[in-house]
Amino acid sequence: MSTELSRRAGHYAAAVAERLLEADLPVTGIQSCGPWRDTDGEYLDIEAGISFTQAFQDQHGGGDCGLHWAGTSGWCLYTADKGDRYLSGVRWPGAGLLPEPRLVAAFVDAFRLDPAGAGSSEQPSYRQEGQDFPMLLDSLAPYLPAQPCLFEEPQIRFADLHRRVYENRVRRALVSGASDRLTHLYLRQGELTALLHMLEYAESGNPSALNRLLAADLGARAGRCPEAAETHKGALQEANHRRQEP
Repeated sequence: MSTELSRRAGHYAAAVAERLLEADLPVTGIQSCGPWRDTDGEYLDIEAGISFTQAFQDQHGGGDCGLHWAGTSGWCLYTADKGDRYLSGVRWPGAGLLPEPRLVAAFVDAFRLDPAGAGSSEQPSYRQEGQDFPMLLDSLAPYLPAQPCLFEEPQIRFADLHRRVYENRVRRALVSGASDRLTHLYLRQGELTALLHMLEYAESGNPSALNRLLAADLGARAGRCPEAAETHKGALQEANHRRQEP
């Protein structure tokens, strides 16, 4: 039962993460675990979590920051200062044990606007630790994937979701009309080159036509059209080959 509880809690976290990503929040991952005992023998109930980028964490104290779901108290958003080993701020939305993903997203939005005013600092209690696991299994069932054969594991479901959401964000940004305003952002040549290297690196791990289009567009705007770059690359390879000839 512990494994299945962890799996279903992970799918619930994936459903919440999907709503957060739709709101353009920088989610990076999900986690979940079933009931277990730690190294000290202390019993711990089912849990799940959602993590954000370091940039998001820097905006909210600079230390550890994320969403945590406890099988007894529901969701909370925790923050910590840079020098604080422990959580210096925890806010609970008070929306029940399994609030709909849209309510969790609304709570995060409220927190970003007013961290001290969002939710409450008092931890609620909706369920007794270690009790009513069959009921919790049934309550988590609606968040299981519609295609279980494809996304049996929550992490696989989230990885596919994460990829699709960011591809759609890039696609929307690239498809701009004539009315799209021009920005005046000055980059050092090294910064532009570093960005092109990062796009190439991303392409090597996860081939994407969007990566290639963006890299080609940036290269062309910098005065390096793709054809010229390939010609230059071929000339360098031929020169290196000639140097190696006896």
